[in-house]
Amino acid sequence: MDHAQLVGIGIGVGSFAILLLVTFLKTNVILCQPNELLIVAGRQRRQKDGTEVGYRVIRGGRGFKMPILESVARLPLTTIPLSIRVEKAMCAGMIPVTVEGRANVKLAGRPEQGMDAAIERFLGKGPDAVTKTAQQAIEGVLRGVIATASPDAANTNRLDLARRVTEQARIDLSGLGIVLDFFQIQDLSDEQGYLEAIGRKRNAEVLRDAQVAESRADAEARAVSADQKKVARDAEIRAEVAILAEEHQ
Repeated sequence: MDHAQLVGIGIGVGSFAILLLVTFLKTNVILCQPNELLIVAGRQRRQKDGTEVGYRVIRGGRGFKMPILESVARLPLTTIPLSIRVEKAMCAGMIPVTVEGRANVKLAGRPEQGMDAAIERFLGKGPDAVTKTAQQAIEGVLRGVIATASPDAANTNRLDLARRVTEQARIDLSGLGIVLDFFQIQDLSDEQGYLEAIGRKRNAEVLRDAQVAESRADAEARAVSADQKKVARDAEIRAEVAILAEEHQ
């Protein structure tokens, strides 16, 4: 075998080795987008609290998985919009109301937010599982908060009601591995017409108060006008008396 053949064989072997290396890296180097988690499962590792789990987490950037020994799954962290509707929620006074709202949730992407719970509960499941779990938790909290307020107070103080629901729901959802970004009440109504009657009564009270205020303002204006006329008349009389006094001197 001459030198040229040896060189050719060497080049071929080198090219094949490079191809194998590129294929190996392409297969086992994993990239993680900013809005997702990569769960690399297959080997035991110890967490900071001392517990052992069979996976490691990559959040953004890149990593490497051991071929055959490890597998990779992706957990999306994108925001999930929810429509919340609770029917026949009992307010204080046993008056059923319907509450409609909206919320934004996402899976926890950090340990302090409940990331391990998110991995254990939702890895390999679609967004529908997250949506259903979050809706049930928020609706349960909403029913509990509604039960502590009268329909009138709930309708008037929607911001405070939403704040209380948000605070409690965040705690409950954190244990499920879900983060609640915000919750907002859009509408509150009842089938018995209680809120409508309250609204009519309040409008009548506002109209009555406005009419009373207008009447008082008119009366005060008339009184001021009368006083001004009296002052002007007194001034005229004094002027006439002064003129007569000068004429008699």
